[in-house]
Amino acid sequence: MDKRSFVLSQVVAGSLNTIADEMSATVTRTARSPVFNEAHDFTTAIFEMKDMKSRLVAQSPGCTLHLYAVAMAVDRAIDAFKYDLQPGDVILASDPYNGGTHIPDLVIVTPVFHDRKPILFPAVRAHMGDVGGPVAGGYNPHARDVWQDGLVMPPVKIVERGEKRADMFDLIVANNRIAHWINGDLDSMIGACQLASRRIGELFDRYGLDTVRTAIQSNVDYSERRVRAEIESWADGEYYAETFVDHDYQGQRDVKVACKAIVKGSDLTLDFTGTDPQVKGFINSPIANTMSFIFIGLTTCCDEDIPINEGCMAPVTVIAPEGTVINPNRPAPVGTCTCSAGAEVTEAVLLALAQCAPKRVGVNAHKMPLAMSYGSYDDERMWVFLNFIGFTGGAGAAYETDGWGLYPPLMTGVILPSIEMTEIQYPTRILKHEYVSDATGAGRWRGAPGLETITQHLVPNQTSVMMEGVRHTAKGMVGGEHGASNRVYLATPDGVETEIPEYAFMHPLEAGGAIRTIRGGGGGWGEAMERPPEAVREDVIDGYVTRDGAFADYGVVIGEDFAIDEAATRAARAERLSRAA
Repeated sequence: MDKRSFVLSQVVAGSLNTIADEMSATVTRTARSPVFNEAHDFTTAIFEMKDMKSRLVAQSPGCTLHLYAVAMAVDRAIDAFKYDLQPGDVILASDPYNGGTHIPDLVIVTPVFHDRKPILFPAVRAHMGDVGGPVAGGYNPHARDVWQDGLVMPPVKIVERGEKRADMFDLIVANNRIAHWINGDLDSMIGACQLASRRIGELFDRYGLDTVRTAIQSNVDYSERRVRAEIESWADGEYYAETFVDHDYQGQRDVKVACKAIVKGSDLTLDFTGTDPQVKGFINSPIANTMSFIFIGLTTCCDEDIPINEGCMAPVTVIAPEGTVINPNRPAPVGTCTCSAGAEVTEAVLLALAQCAPKRVGVNAHKMPLAMSYGSYDDERMWVFLNFIGFTGGAGAAYETDGWGLYPPLMTGVILPSIEMTEIQYPTRILKHEYVSDATGAGRWRGAPGLETITQHLVPNQTSVMMEGVRHTAKGMVGGEHGASNRVYLATPDGVETEIPEYAFMHPLEAGGAIRTIRGGGGGWGEAMERPPEAVREDVIDGYVTRDGAFADYGVVIGEDFAIDEAATRAARAERLSRAA
């Protein structure tokens, strides 16, 4: 490719990514629900139709775990309406077994035509505050099938030739507990796709269809070359790892996710044979969700300047046996798949790749304890509160990098909601939100500290808690220690606490009752005895690690004046290394 063509391809690719960014800004600024406009729990992307299949060509940083799953949703939309796609159509879908993840993640997609042919498909996948079904918010640990997760929506047109279909909107709103938010949220997603349609039309007018498609292909090919070069730098071989979900909420414990990574030249096969069969509970991960978590695992092992598009997955072959917890058959419930077993898919991939690419793995931690509450405002409108502030914490370490931030990379782009806005929008007070000492996974580079959050509700409500990461905590990498356990307590107004070992279902909390969440820290990377004593000292000064913790985890002796006792430290570390040998 000559220099002019390369520059033009980058201009077009940059334009498409900018369009995706503008879609994201549109949703943020126009949506009604705090899940969108505060927490940013959505993703925007643009897909190209090629040979009647969609492929990812541009994206805006959002909730990363959504991203690659959208491709399958767009495919199903194309399949459903391939003989009846018209300019101005907008398609909605949220069927886990038809390109979806869990039902709350709803997809909006619209075709953009050129010369009477659909070429590009801007899309938004977003977590809705409620999706009907028997339980507010869509997390039902008692679900026995997918219909008890929420309202299943196959691909349907909600806008046809530019005209909103009132019948479909009425159906969706009638099955939603927070109708005062859902209309505005849908409008924001539709508006984002319609804006993208106009911008893409301008791109076609400026450069022409052939130039745009050539630029897209060039950018996809570039990403594939870069990812293949990364894989080729890893040693050929077969690398096996397994990890576990604590339980399935219906009695089965220690649910295994197995992964064999087979590296051969620039090709990577990820074989999940050996993973446990699908379970009764709602942790099953449909294939679109599983593919998205695989995508996360692979891309976090590659240079961050590689454009995120379909080329990233071209070198990868996935074997995901049907009927397993990572590729279940309908109608297995899937309500919490974006937490588990989805997160364990990424974890198993990274644990396998740690054996051939140790300096590339880390930072995965998504063992989130979920707490969801619902009640009514004074005017009897319902509120549904997904406690994003209580989810924070758990980012693991990577080579040359301590764990950082409040959300792990699986949720890159999700934003910590404003505490002040949370207290305005809900009858809620956040009484505490701070790091916890001695809750990091120790290592040459340590995980992010754990966090304690106390959320008090000012009105009577029903609260459900779904625990993960209690026994099988965030994994350390390359000899790093695992993160600490998650803990959640429900408290009465007078402060009497009850710890939730696995889950609580629609537990009545009185006005003034509270949820106390202690999120375990992320896993470490590398041997803890290799962490420089000065780095441990700084952690003690910052309060991430206590003096006792510094000695217990790192063999570093620190005095009351924060000075390192170098002789005692050398002796302690030498003694531990001799024991390990």
